[in-house]
Amino acid sequence: MKSINKIKMDIKAVFERDPAATSLLEVFLTYPGFHAIVIHRFSHWLWGKKIPFLPRVLSHISRFMTGIEIHPGAKIGEGFFIDHGMGVVIGETSEIGNNVTLYQGVTLGGTGKERGKRHPTIGNNVVIGTGAKILGAIEIGDYVKIGANAVVLNSVPPYSTVTGVPGKIVKTIVMRYGYDMMLNHIHLPDPVEERFNALEEELRELKNRIRYPQTERESTLKIYNTFTGKKEEFIPIKPGEVGIYVCGVTVYDFCHLGHARGAVIFDVVRRYLESKGLKVRYIRNFTDIDDKIIDRAKKEGTTAEAVAKKFTDEYYKDMDRLGVERADVEPKATDHIDEIIEIVEGLIEKGYAYEIEGDVFFDISKFGRYGKLSKRNTDEMIAGVRVEVNERKRDPLDFVLWKASKEREPSWSSPWGPGRPGWHIECSAMSMKHLAETFDIHAGGKDLIFPHHENEIAQSEAYTGKPFAKLWMHNGFVNINQEKMSKSLGNFFTIKEILNVYDPEVVRFFLLSTHYRSPIDFSDRNLEEAEGALNRFYTTMERVDRFLTESAAGKGDESGGESSWLSDEINLFKNRFEEAMDDDFNTAQSLGHIFELLRSINRFLDKKEVIAEEGRAILKLASDTLKEKGKILSLFQRDSKEWVKAVKKVKGTTFSEEEIQKKIGERNEARDNKDWKKADMIRKELEKHGILLEDRPEGTVWKVKR
Repeated sequence: MKSINKIKMDIKAVFERDPAATSLLEVFLTYPGFHAIVIHRFSHWLWGKKIPFLPRVLSHISRFMTGIEIHPGAKIGEGFFIDHGMGVVIGETSEIGNNVTLYQGVTLGGTGKERGKRHPTIGNNVVIGTGAKILGAIEIGDYVKIGANAVVLNSVPPYSTVTGVPGKIVKTIVMRYGYDMMLNHIHLPDPVEERFNALEEELRELKNRIRYPQTERESTLKIYNTFTGKKEEFIPIKPGEVGIYVCGVTVYDFCHLGHARGAVIFDVVRRYLESKGLKVRYIRNFTDIDDKIIDRAKKEGTTAEAVAKKFTDEYYKDMDRLGVERADVEPKATDHIDEIIEIVEGLIEKGYAYEIEGDVFFDISKFGRYGKLSKRNTDEMIAGVRVEVNERKRDPLDFVLWKASKEREPSWSSPWGPGRPGWHIECSAMSMKHLAETFDIHAGGKDLIFPHHENEIAQSEAYTGKPFAKLWMHNGFVNINQEKMSKSLGNFFTIKEILNVYDPEVVRFFLLSTHYRSPIDFSDRNLEEAEGALNRFYTTMERVDRFLTESAAGKGDESGGESSWLSDEINLFKNRFEEAMDDDFNTAQSLGHIFELLRSINRFLDKKEVIAEEGRAILKLASDTLKEKGKILSLFQRDSKEWVKAVKKVKGTTFSEEEIQKKIGERNEARDNKDWKKADMIRKELEKHGILLEDRPEGTVWKVKR
């Protein structure tokens, strides 16, 4: 009875997943995948009854009829569908969940000859593409997609997409929808479709070459404005000049990766604007007086000033390592007390603020546009902010402009008695002093939209009567396990901790590999992928340098070949890179275009067109162009040897370069003497210490193992 119910679900699966299926009769007569599973349901029932011979006989009959081999011992859930299934093999101890789809040539194979579990376990709602092989007693989680011809040797977590040989997870998402939604949202690679896509890509390139024929395109920079909720063409207030204010850090502790993201993103924004010929005045502040700083000073038995100085210095060290340039002005709150007091006095005079026992509060009821940045109503704002319990305030959302000092706290004289500035007011004072009452771009993390930036707008515009910032930019969070990385949640890694394990360029690449407004998931896997991408870049650059050196020395065939196509690719790349950056600073897309050109360079080298003089010049131009655009991202500026040394250092490889070269010499001597065993022992010894050898026609070279 149970088998009959499963077959009914199998029939349902055919109609759900194959739009060509028109009738039940057609399915019964012409679908070999359905024939195979029906026969298997019966043979598996016999197998469970321990009936000899007959289950295996039925399995072989099915294989001859359908080209699909399913061992009768395999456990298969309901809703199983084999699409174009010739060549499918499912081993004895395989276990398959519900609503699973297999395409032709899939193998669920075993490893080893021992008895017991040796075949994979497949979760629910899994799709496995043409020719994929899943080998061994591994587990494939629910809602996994495995691409065509992938070879999977390790377990795969739920909601992942796997491609390549060996299989590599290229995407992990959390889906809360049904099976159909999963199919619609993740593309499963297919060889024929991939070829069509390649042809479409070639057609798109031809269109782009016609659109941009060897000339610079007209540039239009568009930036997403949080205030309006849409991308806008960026036109500076003053032609040719841009004023940017970025909210910096509160210096009470070491910075974590979330702080690094904003610093790196807005560093790139500044560099790109400057590359377009704009004169940028870039301000990034330090909050050097705050409750957290005071609390830390008390715990450590020191002064707030000493704590602020210590962690300001640590911030500079981290940013220098990450390639973040210093701002034109880096103001501190404590250096702007006079400007802060002047604004607070002005707000009181205009009726926007009130004083109670030495504290001064901003009265949000007097500012009718409060909430226009965050687009929240009053109830949402109260729910979304930690409101201090203070019965003296007229409204729970009224925020402090000036705090009366407590005993043994830092304080400054004011018309309301000794005290210190509130957090929000400092940015208004510093931006007005170092930029203007209205300036081009105000930037910071998404968590600052409310209440910090909302409060900045209220106090600044109430004071000046003018718009505060023309455009607001906010970067997304760095997440760990779907939660924002933050000190308050205790789920953060400091920049120092991460740079002990990964090279700074790897971290910067990782932070730029996702669009700045989107969240980015922190994981070792993602950082390792960034390291691998950089390794591919520098390996290609090493290959370019080697070919240019050899060809200049007259080695190789001087016949060359047609090389103008690479020149076209370079021009196309320049346009695409600028298009991506002009589209709200899309660094993820611009990095993709860099690696597209990198692939073209490798094709060029493979054809050996580089040997001709014209080819060498074009190859040099390609290399220089990549470095030029990479400079905007502050990436790809080292040579390949510097990269290898840097990775070697961070990986903690114990062998020095001299020792590695000595080992290579010993191995070469062993190979000359045909002592292959000794040569292999030396290679394995180096690999154990993270050094890989690569034998080339010109000699043996080494690189650091990822």
